[in-house]
Amino acid sequence: MKSDRKLGDEWTEWDGNLDQYANNVETGKRLFLSLSVGSIFLLAAGVMLVWYLIEPRVQQISALFATIFKISLYGLIVFVFLMFLQTVLSIITHRNLLIRFGKKSYSITFLTPMILTMGKKLGVSYDRIGNSFIKVSNSLILSNKWKVSCSKILILLPRCLRLPMQKQIIAIAKKYQCLIFTVPGGELARKLIAEHKPLAVIGIACERDLLSGIRDVHHIPIIGIPNQRPEGPCKNTTVDLSKIEEAIRFFIGSDLQVPTGQVHTAIS
Repeated sequence: MKSDRKLGDEWTEWDGNLDQYANNVETGKRLFLSLSVGSIFLLAAGVMLVWYLIEPRVQQISALFATIFKISLYGLIVFVFLMFLQTVLSIITHRNLLIRFGKKSYSITFLTPMILTMGKKLGVSYDRIGNSFIKVSNSLILSNKWKVSCSKILILLPRCLRLPMQKQIIAIAKKYQCLIFTVPGGELARKLIAEHKPLAVIGIACERDLLSGIRDVHHIPIIGIPNQRPEGPCKNTTVDLSKIEEAIRFFIGSDLQVPTGQVHTAIS
């Protein structure tokens, strides 16, 4: 029932149906990558159709311009396909082979809005696509090597986590001296990131919130850990604690000594 919980940002349109969570949304990276291939083909078909429709008019303006424009359009398709190949190779080889402009890397995840639309048309649930997206995104983060100070790692918890589990995660954060906050939604999460300027983020939330947050924050590596929702969304959720500590140790380097001391916490 919706009345016994406070819905998060991404669940405001939820109809209260708990049956849809009887089935596990857990899936692999192949779902997102398969939908990526479909999106690329649709994009290519759309580009070629547009060119077919406008080519006669462009040829009338300038044959040279028409040739340059045609090469540019086909070059765009090839570029997107190469971006997909580099994303897949980065995942397979565990090495960052992504296209870079300045300090920013680009992967096929930029097609996510199109992939979500395609998935909806094919009857694939938003949450399953989100779960697959998070696995792809995490794999790309894991293809890099990081040496981040513990105090520069920010852990974000959803308010719907069971209280005993929140306390266990706080204990893990205290062990490593990480920042940790409980946030009710994406807006506050973005505010905390802007305020504390972490060098890495570990987000625990539902697939919907994680997908939205990872897409909104481009300049900081984020490892997303989906929660489990045995009673439906936004109520008494759980999470695999081992994955949180693994993410921390990945960012700091597993060879680094675990620090002792206090941790900044804010559970609201």
